[in-house]
Amino acid sequence: MVNFLVPRCRKPWAIVVCSVGVAACNLDGFILTEASRGDNRQVPEPAAQTLTGTIAQGSGAEVKVLASDGSPVGGVQAVAAASAGFSLVFGGETAIVNAVFQARLGRKHWLALVPEMPAQPSVLAPPRTFALSDVSPGALQADDVTTAMALLVLAKLHSMGKTLAGASSSGLTDTLIDLHKKIANGEPALGQVVAMVARLRSQANGAQGSDADATYSWTTPASLLRPTLLAAQAVDIDGDGVAEATTAKFDAAVAAALDSFTLKACYFPDKIRVVLQTKFVGAGGKDGNCDATFNPYLWTDKAASKVVFVTGGIHKDTAKCQTLSEQKCLTQAQVDQAGAAMGGWVPNVVRMYDDGTHGDGQAGDGVWSVALELPYLEPADGVLPVRIAYKFTYGQPAQGWTNSEEFPGNQRLLELVDVNGDHIVTRFDLFADETTNKDKKNTSQAGCGEVKWTSVEDAKCGHDVRERPVDLDGDCVIDGWPSPGAATPLSIPCPK
Repeated sequence: MVNFLVPRCRKPWAIVVCSVGVAACNLDGFILTEASRGDNRQVPEPAAQTLTGTIAQGSGAEVKVLASDGSPVGGVQAVAAASAGFSLVFGGETAIVNAVFQARLGRKHWLALVPEMPAQPSVLAPPRTFALSDVSPGALQADDVTTAMALLVLAKLHSMGKTLAGASSSGLTDTLIDLHKKIANGEPALGQVVAMVARLRSQANGAQGSDADATYSWTTPASLLRPTLLAAQAVDIDGDGVAEATTAKFDAAVAAALDSFTLKACYFPDKIRVVLQTKFVGAGGKDGNCDATFNPYLWTDKAASKVVFVTGGIHKDTAKCQTLSEQKCLTQAQVDQAGAAMGGWVPNVVRMYDDGTHGDGQAGDGVWSVALELPYLEPADGVLPVRIAYKFTYGQPAQGWTNSEEFPGNQRLLELVDVNGDHIVTRFDLFADETTNKDKKNTSQAGCGEVKWTSVEDAKCGHDVRERPVDLDGDCVIDGWPSPGAATPLSIPCPK
């Protein structure tokens, strides 16, 4: 861990956490304690956390926790003991959100959803242990029921056009509690899926193999059951004595069970997750019009030591409350908090990431991302959305504007409207692109030199001030919505 002293962030005899949401600290994710004062001694790492549990008939199974995209969380894995017990040790800084516990023994496969396992609250907290049932409702052990529950929830998300990454963690918790009760009470359609999962597990070959040999795959919505499983060995999925050649019967049973439960989710009414992303396409890359090349380094020099930052705040056109009783506007406190989270127009303070964290979808792909919590006003008659202004910079921490901003004298505009209904506003831009939501001298083919807010009626001007589908692979074809990576909606426990 790198050691920093930040006098203006010191608080006597307290733990100070400086993050991207605290502009004054000028740090990201470093935990400071009183021990770091004066002699600049190394701050200890937070104590480890352990996840324990058992797997029904899973002695010798390989155990790991997978992120919503199927990648291992922290690279941690273990092998279940002869008693089928397991123990996974994670670094204390690791927070697990919307993940899948997996145990695999050859083609035998057990799953359990893990809505949340929080990181250590501070470097002073002692080591702690979570049982699987603490982080996955109904999972007294990983078994056929927890596997069926995980598959049903994943299928429900797919049916709604959503992914595990974008689900409400508290909503997933409530959903699993409700789903477990329904299965225990004998809901027929749900019981049919559990029975099929049990047959798949009991008949699957337990010889060791790779993850590609596992029974289930949840990263694609076509079928949660791998077709290659049935091609490799005969499995009677529905108990009629005939081995299946396709996944059709399993898929039909899962689809029939989806109406038996509701995916629960409740969200903050006055704030929303916002993921800002910018991509360096390299000198000579195509701009947003796809008919010209441009140089992203026109105002800043390329350097290996530089990283990408964002700065901005609430736009002046956002409705501000004049009295405490008003509800269709932002209070001054909300405006100030948003400004602090975004950097308050101080350059090179709120950094972005290309390491698969902080709303970044894939490490090292040139797309830099940051996830923020910002105020939200639900657009309706008489209610305008929150409007923000921002710009990206490319520089060293605390560097000034010179040789770092993407284009001087301009700002990007964005209305915080959840257009695609995933409860996250995700905006994907090209760094220094003149054809996008740049407010002055915009060169978009659909524009007229200056972008307008969506509520402004102007047939001559295109409105590029909300989240929208984009060209994800640079082939000048709109592919779909940008991924918010591991960022999740801001959710709250649903009322009982």
